[in-house]
Amino acid sequence: MAQRQRNDSTHIPSVRQDNSRPFLTQKALLNSLHAQQIFDRGYEMCANALFSLSVVLRFIGSEEQAQEVDALVDTQIDQTLEEIRKESLRLKEVAEGNGIETAIGYTSAKTIDVQITSPRSIKYLAIIREFDAMMTHLDALWLSCVITDSQYARGVYEWKRRILRLAGQIRQLATRAVLAARRKETAGETVAEEGDTQLVKVEDLATEGATAVANSEPAERV
Repeated sequence: MAQRQRNDSTHIPSVRQDNSRPFLTQKALLNSLHAQQIFDRGYEMCANALFSLSVVLRFIGSEEQAQEVDALVDTQIDQTLEEIRKESLRLKEVAEGNGIETAIGYTSAKTIDVQITSPRSIKYLAIIREFDAMMTHLDALWLSCVITDSQYARGVYEWKRRILRLAGQIRQLATRAVLAARRKETAGETVAEEGDTQLVKVEDLATEGATAVANSEPAERV
């Protein structure tokens, strides 16, 4: 059983790794090398970004801002998942049309324990698993000489790049959203501090004025 190694390069600034976070553990069987590589390179990075959007952004930003970003991320994830499913179905139909069995085996399939730290991280895992299922059809077509080596390599490369690019886009989106919320929060604190400073100055002036008036009054005769 494969064990996930912690990779500090996947951590975004908005997520403190020493904080205790809830998680579910889900086992995922990944057959193809390409799906395993996507998981290793993209899952943790994307999961941290999605946790940041679901939890951190709501602490330092507004709910309206968080919902706006949520909608954008959901659209990107759902669109990618749907298109992988459509491509998988297309490849399956091509294989069936050529009388090809897609029940193929893999020499180094891995069962991985995946930490689910936010509701959307399981969606990104679903993308990886759907891609792995799609690869069985693509591999079957390649092994049966229906597609060439060049077609196979190009198809694999384009889908891997797209799925990893999605993780990178979500990471960038999370970082920008959190930094923007922090700048807004800092600006608000600065305004409040300036207001407090002005109030203190006014109070000091009032005190100085009262003291001056008291000192200028003539002393009472005995």
